[in-house]
Amino acid sequence: MHLRFLGATVLHEVDARQMQDHPSLCWRKFDYIVYNFPHAGFYGSEDNPDMINKHQGLVYDFFSNARWLLRHNGQIHVTHKIKPPYSFWNLEELAHQNSLRLMECVPFDIKDYPMYENKRGHSSTIDEPFNWKDSYTFIFTVAPPSPDISSSHFNLQGCRDALPRVKFVVKAEVRHFLMAAGYAGVLVDEYHSVRAMFWGPLPYMCVNFAELLAIKCALLMYERSHLCHRNVALDVESNSNVAISWIRSNFGNTLELSTELQEINMALGRIPNPVELFCCYGKYEGAHYHLVRRLAVKALDTLNMCERWIPDNAGY
Repeated sequence: MHLRFLGATVLHEVDARQMQDHPSLCWRKFDYIVYNFPHAGFYGSEDNPDMINKHQGLVYDFFSNARWLLRHNGQIHVTHKIKPPYSFWNLEELAHQNSLRLMECVPFDIKDYPMYENKRGHSSTIDEPFNWKDSYTFIFTVAPPSPDISSSHFNLQGCRDALPRVKFVVKAEVRHFLMAAGYAGVLVDEYHSVRAMFWGPLPYMCVNFAELLAIKCALLMYERSHLCHRNVALDVESNSNVAISWIRSNFGNTLELSTELQEINMALGRIPNPVELFCCYGKYEGAHYHLVRRLAVKALDTLNMCERWIPDNAGY
């Protein structure tokens, strides 16, 4: 009643997966579409791979509908827990598959939603609130058209920076049905020659956290190398904008995440050369992108961390 008093239209029983076909919504455009704590229902344990797939299907279909209901520069806000098993949903990848990009992640505070009451929706505690701590609001917008990939990334960087540059492309793989994770990285020079690589297993975790660890490994491997002491700048490309946002904003509040961010920031402070982080949004073009993806898959069956340097013929 309060929303109607303020002039809002209130609709019930709207299927989040088919919003663009709803007769009251299909002709409208919105500045903001908010979905707090999406959930596909209770059909088993939350860490069950089948349940994770159900939740991912719901969010994927929501994104595929919501993006068509946005005004220009409109935003989609999805509030979600970031601890496992909820982090395994991988919201950013689901958004990317629907041409959405992550703008920002901010801690969720229920005080920002006056009169909002979250409910469990299941069992004898169906009408009781659940713990929303460790939840964040992921803010997405429609991704701009991809830039022309025919131009060399390093040539573009060379216009901005006179230093020679190398690029570490990192990739994480998480297989929920195997309860396994792994990461890998490939270092390439300005001539697109592979200079080094790493791959190794990880404990079962969400893909964004795995990408964060891959970024840390790349920074530490570069720091130990001769390149770090020869005025060679570094670019790091990850497939996770969430992991990069964690580093740039340092908003992680869990002890485990904060520890990793602290180590990354310390490494960035020790490296004397320029370091830049980029998200490649899953666009793996070129031999070295395919190589890092193969290494990440290989890492799932690897017992130990592996590093390999290739003889340097580039004169660094």
